[in-house]
Amino acid sequence: MDVGLLGDVLTLLGAFFLGFIAGIVFMPLRRLVIGFWYTPGRLLKGTQNVGAKLRQAFRPSAAEEPLDRSGLTGSLAGTVSDILTLRVRHAEASFREGMAAFDKGDYELARRRFSAVIFWDRGLELKPLHVLAHLRLGWLDEERGAWNRAKEHYQRAVHLDADNLEATVRLGMMHFQLGETGPAIFQFQRALELDPANLDTHYYLYAIYRQAGMEREALEQLRIVKAGESSEKLVELFSRHGEEHFRMARYAEAVNDYELALQFDPNCAPLYVALGDLYYLQQQPHTALETWCRGLWIGYSEALAERVLAVAGETVDIWPAIHLVRDCVARHARDGRCHFLLSRLLRRLGKEEESITLLGKAVRLTPQLLEAQEELGDSYSRVGQHAKAEAIYRAGLSAARAQEMAYRCQACAYVTREEQARCFQCNRWGTFEKMTRTEAEARAAIPRNLLERATSVRQSLSAVWSKIAGQLPSGDRAVLRKGSQE
Repeated sequence: MDVGLLGDVLTLLGAFFLGFIAGIVFMPLRRLVIGFWYTPGRLLKGTQNVGAKLRQAFRPSAAEEPLDRSGLTGSLAGTVSDILTLRVRHAEASFREGMAAFDKGDYELARRRFSAVIFWDRGLELKPLHVLAHLRLGWLDEERGAWNRAKEHYQRAVHLDADNLEATVRLGMMHFQLGETGPAIFQFQRALELDPANLDTHYYLYAIYRQAGMEREALEQLRIVKAGESSEKLVELFSRHGEEHFRMARYAEAVNDYELALQFDPNCAPLYVALGDLYYLQQQPHTALETWCRGLWIGYSEALAERVLAVAGETVDIWPAIHLVRDCVARHARDGRCHFLLSRLLRRLGKEEESITLLGKAVRLTPQLLEAQEELGDSYSRVGQHAKAEAIYRAGLSAARAQEMAYRCQACAYVTREEQARCFQCNRWGTFEKMTRTEAEARAAIPRNLLERATSVRQSLSAVWSKIAGQLPSGDRAVLRKGSQE
Protein backbone atom coordinates (compact mmCIF):
# COMPACT_ATOMS: atom_id res chain seq x y z
CA MET A 1 0.00 0.00 0.00
CA ASP A 2 1.15 3.43 -0.79
CA VAL A 3 2.22 5.21 2.41
CA GLY A 4 1.16 8.58 1.05
CA LEU A 5 -2.38 7.43 0.34
CA LEU A 6 -2.73 6.02 3.83
CA GLY A 7 -1.56 9.27 5.33
CA ASP A 8 -4.15 11.20 3.35
CA VAL A 9 -6.92 8.85 4.51
CA LEU A 10 -5.91 9.23 8.12
CA THR A 11 -5.71 12.98 7.73
CA LEU A 12 -9.26 13.08 6.33
CA LEU A 13 -10.54 10.85 9.11
CA GLY A 14 -8.90 13.05 11.74
CA ALA A 15 -10.35 16.20 10.18
CA PHE A 16 -13.83 14.64 10.13
CA PHE A 17 -13.52 13.54 13.76
CA LEU A 18 -12.33 16.97 14.84
CA GLY A 19 -15.19 18.60 12.95
CA PHE A 20 -17.71 16.25 14.59
CA ILE A 21 -16.32 17.02 18.07
CA ALA A 22 -16.29 20.75 17.31
CA GLY A 23 -19.94 20.60 16.14
CA ILE A 24 -21.06 18.85 19.34
CA VAL A 25 -19.26 21.35 21.56
CA PHE A 26 -20.19 24.45 19.53
CA MET A 27 -24.01 24.33 20.08
CA PRO A 28 -23.92 24.49 23.92
CA LEU A 29 -21.11 26.99 23.68
CA ARG A 30 -23.22 29.05 21.28
CA ARG A 31 -26.20 28.90 23.62
CA LEU A 32 -23.93 29.87 26.51
CA VAL A 33 -22.55 32.83 24.62
CA ILE A 34 -26.00 33.93 23.47
CA GLY A 35 -27.43 33.47 27.00
CA PHE A 36 -24.56 35.40 28.46
CA TRP A 37 -25.14 38.11 25.90
CA TYR A 38 -28.90 38.48 26.59
CA THR A 39 -28.88 37.76 30.34
CA PRO A 40 -28.66 41.43 31.45
CA GLY A 41 -31.77 42.30 29.39
CA ARG A 42 -33.73 39.36 30.74
CA LEU A 43 -32.71 40.14 34.28
CA LEU A 44 -33.73 43.73 33.74
CA LYS A 45 -37.11 42.70 32.29
CA GLY A 46 -37.75 40.23 35.16
CA THR A 47 -36.79 42.85 37.67
CA GLN A 48 -39.16 45.33 36.03
CA ASN A 49 -41.97 42.74 36.09
CA VAL A 50 -41.45 42.00 39.77
CA GLY A 51 -41.23 45.72 40.52
CA ALA A 52 -44.46 46.41 38.60
CA LYS A 53 -46.35 43.69 40.43
CA LEU A 54 -45.00 44.79 43.78
CA ARG A 55 -45.94 48.40 43.04
CA GLN A 56 -49.44 47.23 42.14
CA ALA A 57 -49.61 45.35 45.42
CA PHE A 58 -48.44 48.40 47.37
CA ARG A 59 -50.79 50.88 45.67
CA PRO A 60 -54.00 51.81 47.61
CA SER A 61 -55.98 51.19 44.43
CA ALA A 62 -54.79 47.59 44.23
CA ALA A 63 -58.14 46.45 45.67
CA GLU A 64 -59.89 47.99 42.66
CA GLU A 65 -57.52 46.55 39.99
CA PRO A 66 -57.18 42.78 39.42
CA LEU A 67 -53.75 41.63 40.53
CA ASP A 68 -51.85 39.27 38.21
CA ARG A 69 -50.92 36.34 40.45
CA SER A 70 -49.39 34.14 37.73
CA GLY A 71 -45.89 32.83 38.17
CA LEU A 72 -43.48 33.22 41.02
CA THR A 73 -43.51 37.00 40.91
CA GLY A 74 -47.34 37.01 40.84
CA SER A 75 -47.51 34.78 43.90
CA LEU A 76 -45.00 37.01 45.68
CA ALA A 77 -46.97 40.14 44.76
CA GLY A 78 -50.24 38.48 45.84
CA THR A 79 -48.78 37.59 49.21
CA VAL A 80 -47.55 41.14 49.71
CA SER A 81 -50.95 42.51 48.63
CA ASP A 82 -52.79 40.20 51.04
CA ILE A 83 -50.58 41.30 53.91
CA LEU A 84 -50.92 44.99 53.11
CA THR A 85 -54.71 44.89 52.54
CA LEU A 86 -55.52 42.68 55.52
CA ARG A 87 -56.81 45.60 57.60
CA VAL A 88 -58.81 47.04 54.70
CA ARG A 89 -60.46 43.72 53.99
CA HIS A 90 -61.32 43.33 57.68
CA ALA A 91 -62.80 46.83 57.62
CA GLU A 92 -64.96 46.07 54.57
CA ALA A 93 -66.24 42.84 56.11
CA SER A 94 -67.00 44.59 59.41
CA PHE A 95 -68.91 47.34 57.60
CA ARG A 96 -71.07 44.83 55.73
CA GLU A 97 -71.84 42.98 58.96
CA GLY A 98 -72.60 46.26 60.73
CA MET A 99 -75.04 47.41 58.05
CA ALA A 100 -76.82 44.05 58.09
CA ALA A 101 -77.13 44.16 61.89
CA PHE A 102 -78.31 47.78 61.77
CA ASP A 103 -81.03 46.95 59.25
CA LYS A 104 -82.18 44.02 61.39
CA GLY A 105 -82.34 46.18 64.53
CA ASP A 106 -79.43 44.45 66.32
CA TYR A 107 -77.90 47.75 67.38
CA GLU A 108 -75.32 46.40 69.82
CA LEU A 109 -73.77 44.18 67.16
CA ALA A 110 -73.96 47.07 64.69
CA ARG A 111 -72.10 49.31 67.14
CA ARG A 112 -69.30 46.75 67.54
CA ARG A 113 -68.98 46.19 63.80
CA PHE A 114 -68.89 49.90 62.94
CA SER A 115 -66.29 50.49 65.64
CA ALA A 116 -64.24 47.67 64.09
CA VAL A 117 -64.32 49.49 60.74
CA ILE A 118 -62.64 52.50 62.33
CA PHE A 119 -60.14 50.29 64.16
CA TRP A 120 -59.03 48.22 61.18
CA ASP A 121 -58.79 50.99 58.59
CA ARG A 122 -56.71 53.53 60.45
CA GLY A 123 -55.11 54.65 57.21
CA LEU A 124 -58.51 55.91 55.98
CA GLU A 125 -58.15 54.02 52.72
CA LEU A 126 -61.94 53.51 52.81
CA LYS A 127 -62.92 57.03 53.80
CA PRO A 128 -66.59 56.83 52.60
CA LEU A 129 -67.14 53.82 54.84
CA HIS A 130 -65.75 55.78 57.78
CA VAL A 131 -68.25 58.58 57.13
CA LEU A 132 -71.18 56.16 57.04
CA ALA A 133 -69.94 54.33 60.12
CA HIS A 134 -69.68 57.57 62.10
CA LEU A 135 -73.19 58.58 60.99
CA ARG A 136 -74.63 55.27 62.20
CA LEU A 137 -72.69 55.37 65.46
CA GLY A 138 -73.88 58.94 66.05
CA TRP A 139 -77.48 57.87 65.51
CA LEU A 140 -77.07 54.98 67.95
CA ASP A 141 -75.67 57.35 70.57
CA GLU A 142 -78.59 59.72 69.98
CA GLU A 143 -81.05 56.92 70.65
CA ARG A 144 -79.60 56.33 74.11
CA GLY A 145 -79.20 60.02 74.92
CA ALA A 146 -75.40 60.20 74.68
CA TRP A 147 -75.39 63.61 72.99
CA ASN A 148 -71.68 64.37 73.46
CA ARG A 149 -70.57 61.05 72.00
CA ALA A 150 -72.97 61.51 69.10
CA LYS A 151 -71.56 64.99 68.52
CA GLU A 152 -68.02 63.55 68.36
CA HIS A 153 -69.06 61.06 65.69
CA TYR A 154 -70.78 63.73 63.60
CA GLN A 155 -67.78 66.04 63.96
CA ARG A 156 -65.54 63.26 62.68
CA ALA A 157 -67.89 62.62 59.74
CA VAL A 158 -67.89 66.33 58.83
CA HIS A 159 -64.09 66.41 59.09
CA LEU A 160 -63.82 63.47 56.67
CA ASP A 161 -66.47 64.84 54.27
CA ALA A 162 -67.11 68.57 54.60
CA ASP A 163 -69.86 68.43 51.95
CA ASN A 164 -71.93 65.77 53.70
CA LEU A 165 -75.33 67.34 54.33
CA GLU A 166 -76.62 64.70 56.74
CA ALA A 167 -73.53 64.88 58.96
CA THR A 168 -73.67 68.69 59.02
CA VAL A 169 -77.36 68.76 59.95
CA ARG A 170 -76.98 66.11 62.65
CA LEU A 171 -74.00 67.93 64.11
CA GLY A 172 -76.09 71.10 64.26
CA MET A 173 -78.85 69.13 66.00
CA MET A 174 -76.43 67.88 68.63
CA HIS A 175 -75.23 71.41 69.33
CA PHE A 176 -78.90 72.42 69.59
CA GLN A 177 -79.64 69.53 71.94
CA LEU A 178 -76.71 70.52 74.18
CA GLY A 179 -77.81 74.15 74.29
CA GLU A 180 -74.90 75.37 72.14
CA THR A 181 -76.89 77.87 70.11
CA GLY A 182 -74.00 79.59 68.29
CA PRO A 183 -72.35 76.41 66.93
CA ALA A 184 -75.77 75.01 66.03
CA ILE A 185 -76.67 78.07 63.93
CA PHE A 186 -73.24 77.94 62.28
CA GLN A 187 -73.70 74.29 61.25
CA PHE A 188 -77.21 74.86 59.91
CA GLN A 189 -76.06 77.85 57.90
CA ARG A 190 -73.34 75.63 56.42
CA ALA A 191 -76.05 73.07 55.62
CA LEU A 192 -78.02 75.76 53.79
CA GLU A 193 -74.93 76.53 51.70
CA LEU A 194 -74.83 72.85 50.72
CA ASP A 195 -78.58 72.70 49.94
CA PRO A 196 -80.44 76.03 50.10
CA ALA A 197 -83.81 74.39 49.37
CA ASN A 198 -83.73 71.87 52.23
CA LEU A 199 -86.88 72.37 54.33
CA ASP A 200 -85.54 70.48 57.34
CA THR A 201 -82.59 72.85 57.63
CA HIS A 202 -84.88 75.89 57.53
CA TYR A 203 -87.05 74.24 60.16
CA TYR A 204 -84.09 73.64 62.47
CA LEU A 205 -83.03 77.26 62.14
CA TYR A 206 -86.61 78.30 62.94
CA ALA A 207 -86.60 76.13 66.07
CA ILE A 208 -83.22 77.44 67.24
CA TYR A 209 -84.11 81.08 66.64
CA ARG A 210 -87.40 80.55 68.45
CA GLN A 211 -85.69 78.96 71.45
CA ALA A 212 -83.09 81.75 71.55
CA GLY A 213 -85.81 84.41 71.57
CA MET A 214 -84.90 85.68 68.10
CA GLU A 215 -88.53 86.01 67.01
CA ARG A 216 -87.96 87.99 63.82
CA GLU A 217 -85.39 85.51 62.51
CA ALA A 218 -87.64 82.60 63.53
CA LEU A 219 -90.64 84.03 61.68
CA GLU A 220 -88.48 84.60 58.60
CA GLN A 221 -87.42 80.95 58.56
CA LEU A 222 -91.03 79.84 59.12
CA ARG A 223 -92.12 82.02 56.20
CA ILE A 224 -89.49 80.37 54.00
CA VAL A 225 -90.71 76.92 55.08
CA LYS A 226 -94.33 77.72 54.24
CA ALA A 227 -93.63 79.47 50.94
CA GLY A 228 -94.71 77.48 47.92
CA GLU A 229 -95.17 74.14 49.71
CA SER A 230 -98.31 72.00 49.67
CA SER A 231 -100.35 71.43 52.82
CA GLU A 232 -99.60 67.69 52.73
CA LYS A 233 -95.85 68.28 52.69
CA LEU A 234 -95.99 70.82 55.51
CA VAL A 235 -98.15 68.52 57.65
CA GLU A 236 -95.65 65.72 57.11
CA LEU A 237 -92.74 68.03 57.99
CA PHE A 238 -94.18 69.43 61.22
CA SER A 239 -95.69 66.14 62.41
CA ARG A 240 -92.37 64.34 61.79
CA HIS A 241 -90.41 66.88 63.79
CA GLY A 242 -93.13 66.87 66.42
CA GLU A 243 -92.68 63.13 66.82
CA GLU A 244 -88.90 63.58 66.98
CA HIS A 245 -89.23 66.15 69.77
CA PHE A 246 -91.82 63.95 71.49
CA ARG A 247 -89.35 61.04 71.53
CA MET A 248 -86.64 63.30 72.99
CA ALA A 249 -89.07 64.50 75.72
CA ARG A 250 -88.96 68.08 74.40
CA TYR A 251 -92.67 68.48 74.97
CA ALA A 252 -92.98 72.23 74.44
CA GLU A 253 -91.35 72.06 71.00
CA ALA A 254 -93.47 69.01 70.11
CA VAL A 255 -96.70 70.84 71.06
CA ASN A 256 -95.71 73.76 68.84
CA ASP A 257 -94.95 71.40 65.94
CA TYR A 258 -98.28 69.57 66.17
CA GLU A 259 -100.22 72.82 66.43
CA LEU A 260 -98.48 74.07 63.28
CA ALA A 261 -99.38 70.81 61.53
CA LEU A 262 -103.04 71.21 62.57
CA GLN A 263 -103.09 74.67 60.98
CA PHE A 264 -102.60 73.00 57.61
CA ASP A 265 -104.79 69.93 58.22
CA PRO A 266 -107.34 70.41 61.02
CA ASN A 267 -109.05 67.11 60.11
CA CYS A 268 -106.12 64.80 60.93
CA ALA A 269 -107.14 62.59 63.89
CA PRO A 270 -103.61 61.25 64.69
CA LEU A 271 -102.46 64.85 65.33
CA TYR A 272 -105.16 65.28 68.00
CA VAL A 273 -104.10 61.99 69.58
CA ALA A 274 -100.45 63.05 69.87
CA LEU A 275 -101.25 66.63 70.94
CA GLY A 276 -103.64 65.46 73.67
CA ASP A 277 -101.03 62.98 74.91
CA LEU A 278 -98.50 65.78 75.19
CA TYR A 279 -100.88 67.91 77.28
CA TYR A 280 -101.65 64.92 79.47
CA LEU A 281 -97.95 64.23 80.08
CA GLN A 282 -97.51 67.89 81.06
CA GLN A 283 -100.15 67.49 83.80
CA GLN A 284 -102.89 69.31 81.85
CA PRO A 285 -105.66 66.66 81.80
CA HIS A 286 -108.51 69.10 81.08
CA THR A 287 -106.70 70.50 78.03
CA ALA A 288 -105.86 66.97 76.94
CA LEU A 289 -109.52 65.92 77.23
CA GLU A 290 -110.66 68.92 75.20
CA THR A 291 -108.06 68.17 72.53
CA TRP A 292 -109.13 64.53 72.22
CA CYS A 293 -112.80 65.54 72.01
CA ARG A 294 -111.91 68.10 69.31
CA GLY A 295 -110.58 65.18 67.34
CA LEU A 296 -113.76 63.18 67.97
CA TRP A 297 -115.79 66.13 66.79
CA ILE A 298 -113.87 65.98 63.50
CA GLY A 299 -114.30 62.22 63.15
CA TYR A 300 -114.53 59.10 65.30
CA SER A 301 -111.26 57.41 66.26
CA GLU A 302 -110.80 54.39 68.52
CA ALA A 303 -107.57 55.86 69.88
CA LEU A 304 -109.33 59.08 70.87
CA ALA A 305 -112.29 57.22 72.42
CA GLU A 306 -109.95 55.03 74.48
CA ARG A 307 -108.20 58.08 75.91
CA VAL A 308 -111.44 59.85 76.77
CA LEU A 309 -112.70 56.76 78.62
CA ALA A 310 -109.38 56.34 80.43
CA VAL A 311 -109.14 59.94 81.67
CA ALA A 312 -112.81 60.85 82.27
CA GLY A 313 -113.85 60.18 85.85
CA GLU A 314 -110.35 59.22 86.97
CA THR A 315 -108.18 62.26 86.38
CA VAL A 316 -110.86 64.87 85.66
CA ASP A 317 -114.57 65.30 86.36
CA ILE A 318 -116.65 63.11 84.08
CA TRP A 319 -119.33 65.71 83.34
CA PRO A 320 -117.15 67.91 81.08
CA ALA A 321 -116.33 64.78 79.08
CA ILE A 322 -120.03 63.92 78.79
CA HIS A 323 -120.89 67.41 77.54
CA LEU A 324 -118.10 67.28 74.98
CA VAL A 325 -119.09 63.83 73.75
CA ARG A 326 -122.73 64.96 73.48
CA ASP A 327 -121.54 67.59 71.01
CA CYS A 328 -119.80 64.85 69.04
CA VAL A 329 -122.99 62.76 69.03
CA ALA A 330 -124.97 65.74 67.75
CA ARG A 331 -122.46 66.27 64.93
CA HIS A 332 -122.26 62.56 63.99
CA ALA A 333 -125.86 61.53 64.62
CA ARG A 334 -125.60 58.62 62.14
CA ASP A 335 -122.47 57.08 63.67
CA GLY A 336 -123.38 54.52 66.32
CA ARG A 337 -119.87 54.53 67.75
CA CYS A 338 -120.34 58.03 69.21
CA HIS A 339 -123.62 56.93 70.87
CA PHE A 340 -121.82 53.89 72.26
CA LEU A 341 -119.05 56.05 73.75
CA LEU A 342 -121.58 58.35 75.42
CA SER A 343 -123.53 55.38 76.81
CA ARG A 344 -120.39 54.02 78.47
CA LEU A 345 -119.70 57.37 80.11
CA LEU A 346 -123.29 57.63 81.36
CA ARG A 347 -123.19 54.13 82.81
CA ARG A 348 -120.33 55.20 85.07
CA LEU A 349 -122.71 57.73 86.60
CA GLY A 350 -125.46 55.12 87.06
CA LYS A 351 -127.62 56.53 84.24
CA GLU A 352 -128.69 53.04 83.23
CA GLU A 353 -131.91 53.96 81.41
CA GLU A 354 -130.32 56.61 79.19
CA SER A 355 -127.32 54.35 78.63
CA ILE A 356 -129.57 51.53 77.36
CA THR A 357 -131.39 53.95 75.06
CA LEU A 358 -128.10 55.12 73.55
CA LEU A 359 -126.93 51.52 73.22
CA GLY A 360 -130.09 50.70 71.27
CA LYS A 361 -129.43 53.62 68.91
CA ALA A 362 -125.82 52.55 68.50
CA VAL A 363 -126.89 49.01 67.58
CA ARG A 364 -129.50 50.22 65.09
CA LEU A 365 -127.10 52.67 63.43
CA THR A 366 -124.05 50.39 63.41
CA PRO A 367 -125.10 46.72 63.59
CA GLN A 368 -121.51 45.51 63.17
CA LEU A 369 -120.59 47.17 66.50
CA LEU A 370 -120.51 43.83 68.31
CA GLU A 371 -119.31 45.23 71.64
CA ALA A 372 -122.38 47.45 71.79
CA GLN A 373 -124.59 44.44 70.92
CA GLU A 374 -123.02 42.50 73.78
CA GLU A 375 -123.42 45.27 76.34
CA LEU A 376 -127.03 45.91 75.30
CA GLY A 377 -127.84 42.21 75.65
CA ASP A 378 -126.20 42.13 79.08
CA SER A 379 -128.22 45.17 80.13
CA TYR A 380 -131.49 43.48 79.16
CA SER A 381 -130.43 40.33 80.99
CA ARG A 382 -129.72 42.27 84.20
CA VAL A 383 -133.29 43.64 84.25
CA GLY A 384 -134.85 40.28 83.41
CA GLN A 385 -135.79 41.00 79.78
CA HIS A 386 -134.36 37.75 78.49
CA ALA A 387 -136.30 37.71 75.22
CA LYS A 388 -134.88 41.07 74.24
CA ALA A 389 -131.43 39.94 75.31
CA GLU A 390 -131.72 36.82 73.16
CA ALA A 391 -132.87 38.89 70.18
CA ILE A 392 -129.89 41.25 70.62
CA TYR A 393 -127.43 38.39 70.86
CA ARG A 394 -128.90 36.83 67.72
CA ALA A 395 -128.68 40.17 65.93
CA GLY A 396 -125.04 40.45 66.99
CA LEU A 397 -124.29 36.98 65.65
CA SER A 398 -126.02 37.83 62.38
CA ALA A 399 -123.99 41.04 62.12
CA ALA A 400 -120.78 39.11 62.76
CA ARG A 401 -121.75 36.53 60.13
CA ALA A 402 -122.53 39.31 57.68
CA GLN A 403 -118.93 40.49 57.99
CA GLU A 404 -117.50 37.08 57.18
CA MET A 405 -115.50 36.84 53.98
CA ALA A 406 -117.23 34.93 51.20
CA TYR A 407 -116.69 34.22 47.51
CA ARG A 408 -119.32 35.12 44.93
CA CYS A 409 -119.53 33.83 41.37
CA GLN A 410 -119.67 36.76 38.99
CA ALA A 411 -121.66 34.73 36.47
CA CYS A 412 -124.48 33.16 38.52
CA ALA A 413 -124.13 34.90 41.95
CA TYR A 414 -123.44 31.59 43.71
CA VAL A 415 -121.91 32.29 47.16
CA THR A 416 -119.48 30.00 48.96
CA ARG A 417 -117.25 30.35 52.01
CA GLU A 418 -114.24 28.77 50.30
CA GLU A 419 -112.48 30.03 47.22
CA GLN A 420 -112.78 27.54 44.37
CA ALA A 421 -111.44 27.39 40.84
CA ARG A 422 -114.75 26.19 39.36
CA CYS A 423 -118.28 27.27 40.18
CA PHE A 424 -120.38 24.25 41.18
CA GLN A 425 -123.62 26.02 40.20
CA CYS A 426 -122.87 27.24 36.66
CA ASN A 427 -119.79 25.13 35.79
CA ARG A 428 -117.66 28.18 34.94
CA TRP A 429 -114.00 28.57 35.83
CA GLY A 430 -112.22 31.49 37.53
CA THR A 431 -115.37 33.50 38.26
CA PHE A 432 -115.19 33.86 42.07
CA GLU A 433 -114.48 37.24 43.70
CA LYS A 434 -113.81 37.86 47.39
CA MET A 435 -116.12 40.12 49.44
CA THR A 436 -118.07 40.21 52.68
CA ARG A 437 -121.18 38.11 52.94
CA THR A 438 -123.29 41.27 53.13
CA GLU A 439 -121.86 42.53 49.84
CA ALA A 440 -122.34 39.12 48.24
CA GLU A 441 -125.98 38.92 49.26
CA ALA A 442 -126.63 42.52 48.23
CA ARG A 443 -125.22 41.86 44.75
CA ALA A 444 -126.91 38.48 44.30
CA ALA A 445 -129.12 37.95 41.27
CA ILE A 446 -132.09 37.29 43.59
CA PRO A 447 -131.83 39.04 46.97
CA ARG A 448 -131.87 36.80 49.99
CA ASN A 449 -134.91 38.43 51.57
CA LEU A 450 -136.85 37.91 48.33
CA LEU A 451 -135.92 34.25 48.31
CA GLU A 452 -137.02 33.93 51.91
CA ARG A 453 -140.35 35.60 51.10
CA ALA A 454 -140.89 33.34 48.10
CA THR A 455 -140.18 30.27 50.21
CA SER A 456 -142.60 31.48 52.87
CA VAL A 457 -145.36 32.12 50.30
CA ARG A 458 -144.82 28.70 48.73
CA GLN A 459 -145.07 27.00 52.10
CA SER A 460 -148.26 28.92 52.94
CA LEU A 461 -149.85 27.99 49.61
CA SER A 462 -148.89 24.34 50.10
CA ALA A 463 -150.50 24.36 53.55
CA VAL A 464 -153.72 25.94 52.22
CA TRP A 465 -153.87 23.48 49.35
CA SER A 466 -153.44 20.56 51.72
CA LYS A 467 -156.34 21.78 53.82
CA ILE A 468 -158.56 22.23 50.75
CA ALA A 469 -157.64 18.86 49.37
CA GLY A 470 -158.33 17.19 52.73
CA GLN A 471 -161.95 18.43 52.75
CA LEU A 472 -162.79 17.07 49.29
CA PRO A 473 -164.30 13.57 48.65
CA SER A 474 -161.84 10.80 47.91
CA GLY A 475 -162.82 10.64 44.25
CA ASP A 476 -162.30 14.33 43.72
CA ARG A 477 -158.95 14.12 45.51
CA ALA A 478 -157.83 11.39 43.10
CA VAL A 479 -158.86 13.53 40.13
CA LEU A 480 -156.99 16.55 41.54
CA ARG A 481 -153.88 14.46 42.15
CA LYS A 482 -154.04 13.09 38.62
CA GLY A 483 -154.49 16.61 37.23
CA SER A 484 -151.58 17.97 39.24
CA GLN A 485 -149.39 15.12 38.01
CA GLU A 486 -150.35 15.82 34.42
